[in-house]
Amino acid sequence: MSPTRHTQLYYSELIHETAASADKPSCPSLYASLTRKELGVLGEDIAAAHLISQGMEIIERNYRCSEGEADIVAFDPADELVVLVEVKTRRCIQQDEIYAEESVTAQKRRRYRRIAGCYMMEHYPIPAIRFDVIGVSITPDGTYDVHYIPQAFGWDAEI
Repeated sequence: MSPTRHTQLYYSELIHETAASADKPSCPSLYASLTRKELGVLGEDIAAAHLISQGMEIIERNYRCSEGEADIVAFDPADELVVLVEVKTRRCIQQDEIYAEESVTAQKRRRYRRIAGCYMMEHYPIPAIRFDVIGVSITPDGTYDVHYIPQAFGWDAEI
């Protein structure tokens, strides 16, 4: 088994444990050794577990179309709508660094709107789409913080 696959399996187990409890895994040496791609996958796993803990259903991960990719597509049964989620993951040097989700640019928001248009055409009819952002900040001690922003932006907002 490759080191990457082993790491993904290890973190997959941690994520399932995290979804079932409020405890956050801590393993600084493994977090520090992750590549950018592995860190991104870990962040998406943490975000998916968080959404599930909020009562959402994960429909699809890494949805791709001609306009780009949405990290997570979920269904929110409370609001009866589809949610496209952008996940931003960062390693934090200090606890007071900016939140990872602050790096969702106007260009990324425009792209998500176009991705939503593709998703709606491919899966018509769907009730409605909401755009959420989840920031995952990995701290120096190997723990993480999740900052969830439902309705982070709308169809017409540029901010």
